[in-house]
Formats: sequence, C-alpha cells, structure tokens
Amino acid sequence: MKYNPKSRRLFLCGAGAALVLPALRSLMPREAYAGPETTPPRYIQVLNPYGPSASLYYGALKANQNIEPYVNVKALSELEGAMSPILGDAFTPFTNKLSVLRGIDVLAENWNHQYCFPTCASSYAAGLDNDEAPPTSGQESIDVLLSNSAKMYGPEVPAVRRSVVLNPVITDDYSKNRSFSWRSTNAKLEMVRPVKQTQAFFDAFASGFGAVGDGDPRETALLQAVHADYKKVRDSSRISAADKQKLESYMSLVADIQKGAGTCSPAMQEDEVDIEAVIANQFRILAAAMVCDLTRVASITLGMSMGTYPRHEQHHKIYGKTLSGATASELAVDLKLTGARVAKLLGILDAVVEPSGTLLDNSLVYWSMQYGCVVIGGEHSANGMPVMVAGGAGGKLKQGHYIDFREPASETLHDDSRRGIPMNNLLVTFMNCMGLSSSDYEATPGKGYGSYPPNALAKKPNGAFWDTTAGRRSPVPFLYTGEAMG
Repeated sequence: MKYNPKSRRLFLCGAGAALVLPALRSLMPREAYAGPETTPPRYIQVLNPYGPSASLYYGALKANQNIEPYVNVKALSELEGAMSPILGDAFTPFTNKLSVLRGIDVLAENWNHQYCFPTCASSYAAGLDNDEAPPTSGQESIDVLLSNSAKMYGPEVPAVRRSVVLNPVITDDYSKNRSFSWRSTNAKLEMVRPVKQTQAFFDAFASGFGAVGDGDPRETALLQAVHADYKKVRDSSRISAADKQKLESYMSLVADIQKGAGTCSPAMQEDEVDIEAVIANQFRILAAAMVCDLTRVASITLGMSMGTYPRHEQHHKIYGKTLSGATASELAVDLKLTGARVAKLLGILDAVVEPSGTLLDNSLVYWSMQYGCVVIGGEHSANGMPVMVAGGAGGKLKQGHYIDFREPASETLHDDSRRGIPMNNLLVTFMNCMGLSSSDYEATPGKGYGSYPPNALAKKPNGAFWDTTAGRRSPVPFLYTGEAMG
C-alpha cells in the first residue's frame, strides 16, 4: 500500500497496477488529517421523462397524522406491502431511509415540453414550446449550482469531477441526449449534454481510481493485480475494525464493477450485455467514485424503453381517459421499471459502509420526473410533482414517511386540484442539506431560488408566507431537521 501525500490518498499496488482506496483513517499518517473524521456531502438527482398518474405513483398512500397546517404524514413502517405500483417491492428494504412527498408544485408560467421543472423550480418563458429552452429564473440547475460551490469542493477539484451527468439509456430518442442539468456558459444558460457510455464515464475518473500498468488489461485485471496488497492491508494489525469493514464493502463494490465491465477498458464493454448491466455498472462506478471522494454531485436521466412515439402519445392520450388515471399502458410499465432502477441505486449505495453509516445514509438521493401527476387536460402538469427523497444527508433529513403538503380536501375541491408548497423550497432544502445558504444560491438577495411568476402563490396554501423573503429561504417543514441556514 502506498500513500500519496499530495493528494492524501491511499492506493493498493501490485503488478504495475494501482487502485485508489477510500480514506482509511487508521492507516493514514497522522499529518494527513486533523480533528474528528468527517463525511463529505453527496447529492444525486435522478430524473425521467414524462409523468405518472397519482394512482400509479402514490397508490393508496394516505396521511393519518396532522403535524401542522398543510403537513400531514404517515409512517411508511405502517404499510403492508409495496407503497404503490411505481414505488414497488424493491423499495421496501429502504422505507426507513426514504420519504415520499406529495404536494410539491412548480410555479410555472409555461407548461409545455421542457426539462426545467424538477431541477430549476422554473419553467421557460411563456409562448415557447421547446424542450431545450432555458429556465426563466436565469439560474443554473441545483446540481450545477452545487458543483460550483466552494462549500462542496475545494478549488483543486477539476471540472470533470465536480458534476457527473449521466444518461445511459439509448432506446429513447426523446431524452437520449438530454439532461435536466443547466449550466451558464458565456452568460447563457444551456442544457448540459450527458455522458452515455460506461467507458467515457470511467475515463473521467481513471486517474483518480488508478490504472493497470503495462500489459494488456484483458490479461491483468485490476483486482487480481492488487490482491496481495489488499490481503496485507486487510490483515494488518494497524487497521481498525471500522476501516476493515469499509475496505471490504468497497472491494466488493469494485469486484462487482469488474465482473460487469472488466477493468472498464473498451475490450471489456462486451460484458455489458443489456441496458440493465450498463445502468448497474454506471451506478457502481458512481458509488465507488463517491466513497473515494472523487466526486460529490451527480445527475442521472433514465429514459424509456421506446422513443417519442408511442411513449409521448401514450402520455397525452392514455392518461387523460379516466379521472383515476389508472392505466396498464407500456408507459406505465416503463415508469415502474424506472422505479426498480432507482431502488437498485439505493441498494448499491446502502451496501457501501462508511464510518457514520452507509454511503446512502451520508447522501441525498432525489428522484422526480419531467412533469407532475397528470390530470384531465393537464398532461404537462407543473403541479403535484412526484418526489422521493432518500438518504439521510448526513443526519439532516427525517426519513421514513409519506408527507402530504396539500391543502385539505373538500366537497368543492377535487383531489387533483389540491395545491401544495413550491418546488423552490424543496430545492432550497437540498441546498441547506449540502451546507449552502441564501448567499450561495440567490441571484438577487431576498428573491430565493427558482422562478416566482406574478401572483403564482396567490392560490397556494399559506402562499403569503412562501412569498416573503423568509418563506423563499425556508426548507420544507418536517422533512428537514438541520440548522436554519437563512
């Protein structure tokens, strides 16, 4: 094992190969650290095109406890079986580490085709119909904003590692080369183009992970090359029990990557026999990069199994047929598959042990969709965005609940018409979890994050508060338990 004092990283070595390790405090020189061990913040957003019906996404979920006005909850531990058709059985092992939110609304002035709602809390300008038109807020998406923050990274971290933007699915011509990430380039907001191939993703981190030296990588696998050094480190009398567990979970993760995509050389990509293997490989590489602190921010777009036709047509025509929104369409099957993939990501993160819990415990994973839950005449709805938030964000989130922020139902207020709280505040919550305050995300002091069209809050529950400076800077109630960031 070698220690690089410049990067303060440990490496397993052997046969001309080197593999970076996560920080193992018990094996590092004393000068490499000072004070208590800390875990860096990690943020992962997962998005997909289109939107669900309420019945598909929320199933029979219903709050049974009123916490405060417009905050009603139900403990997910009280459920028997899956949460909903989309939030299926694969999520059951993680119900104490996630929350399902209802009543998150985007304050939009245009509901046409776009990729702004869930990550910018904004729409594009009225009168447009262009998926790649920028948000009217004029602000970068939350993932890009985080990646540029000095509270997430030091100045030495290169741009390629500050933000990972992935889109592994190739069967969807609608979302194929798109993302929900927006970056300012030459004072102009532009959609960030995603990485699609596992090889290209791995290449961005190759110098950080280490590499196989001279010789054909098909003949010398990375784990095999460093195996002797790994055993020596594992069996060392110096390594603590916690660090040994951390080492074992990391090596297991790397072994899974190797089995799926070899050493991630082009010749090994043949092992990615289907799209599920590609997605799993990219999830594992992301987890390995995060546990080694090679990156802290990621945006993942998961497309559909087919393209614009028939999926877009199904979204428009099939979902609008019934008030319940119930459907057995192929689009519904795709949305359920997306849910299973998100659960797969949670499982990979939760299997990696860190000093203070798992990688999932120390991360924030946000899953939403292009549009809110559809209603008749509102297939491109900006209201009722489907939201799942997983991970503990280092102890700043109270997880394990279904949380409904909507105004109460009544005889004159149909369930689909009940309004909730702004998406703006959900994204402020996430930024607070990562240590950012209003001085870090506001383009204009006191104006908050995202778009606030005139009178957009007039009919929202408690809208007068959410429209104040204090309201715009507030995290969502109940879910966030961290300190007030202002």
